[in-house]
Amino acid sequence: MTTEKRDYYEVLRVERSASIEEIKLSYKKLARTYHPDVAENKADAEIHFREINEAYSVLSDHDKRAHYDRFGHAPPSGGGFGGFGGSPFGDMFDLGDIFESVFGMGGMRGGPNRPQRGQDIKETLQLTLEQVFTGTERELTVNTYQDCSTCNGTRSKPGTKPTACGQCGGAGQVKAVTRTPFGQVIRTAPCVACSGQGQTITDPCEDCKGAGHVFRKKRVNVKVPPGVDSGNYIRMSGLGDAGTNGGPPGDLFVVLEVKGHEVYQREGDDLFLEKAVTFTDAALGTEVEIPTLEGPTRIKIPAGMQSHTTFKVRGKGLPSARTRARGDLHARVIVMVPTHLNEKQKQLLKEYAGAGSQEAQGSNGRSWFGRIMDAILG
Repeated sequence: MTTEKRDYYEVLRVERSASIEEIKLSYKKLARTYHPDVAENKADAEIHFREINEAYSVLSDHDKRAHYDRFGHAPPSGGGFGGFGGSPFGDMFDLGDIFESVFGMGGMRGGPNRPQRGQDIKETLQLTLEQVFTGTERELTVNTYQDCSTCNGTRSKPGTKPTACGQCGGAGQVKAVTRTPFGQVIRTAPCVACSGQGQTITDPCEDCKGAGHVFRKKRVNVKVPPGVDSGNYIRMSGLGDAGTNGGPPGDLFVVLEVKGHEVYQREGDDLFLEKAVTFTDAALGTEVEIPTLEGPTRIKIPAGMQSHTTFKVRGKGLPSARTRARGDLHARVIVMVPTHLNEKQKQLLKEYAGAGSQEAQGSNGRSWFGRIMDAILG
């Protein structure tokens, strides 16, 4: 007598509208709950573990899920969801994919205890524009997984040794049979009982709780060259999470973020600023001081300069991160019209206006000076 299969969404405890992320999250929680290594009732756990694996292998695949939503447990023509159906081992599923989903590992092609590279980590470093101009060296505190100093990454309590896994005999792999349209295929997959390690930790290290790694903070010095921009990153090899089974550590990627500046706007290696001058200085001409990242410099304002005129100061921008050539500084001069005048100032301006000024006429027939007078006197 065949037992009717439960609804896959019910097995994984998700709604039929659940996203793939929700399905993965629920699956991982259930897989850990019913893993034979942690469950008290191992016989019952193995049944549930196989059931949730089967459900996940269907609902995590777009095509299989679409077929299941339409036809339920009825297999497609040609035989099953990529191998579901009758076999000496019951319902088959892709053990390699399941193992990768739960433990973050692949199909163990290089053997159960092969060295594995540690994870890369990412940190963000904020910089001021002044630090971008000169380059800088900063200290960062990063959180990484490091080999446990008590057990040296072996996971076992010092003085003890792990034992061979009783399910795979220490091989770290098991054989699975999958039915395909071309017949049954036998493949090896990681042993779920020992997580592909081939060993069972009977007396785990007290400091790392048998994980082999601990979460630690460490300080690193980051040298930032001049001219960098937001989104640039610095790769620091070997400063990521520790590897396993003697594998190399991952890398640290420091992503740079340049903060805004109260004076300058940046476009590539060029800097832009605004400088206010009085309308008398603009009319008569003068020299004004403008700030640069190296200190103040002076530019000449010619007589009769119009508002919003831009002056370029070559070589006073930022250094290029690639060539070290310097960008330019662009100063846009804004003519400021006074909003309050005393009676004497008003009289002098009226006399000037009445003397017959020769400013260029605007489109409305009013001269530049006339427009200033309108703004001042109303």
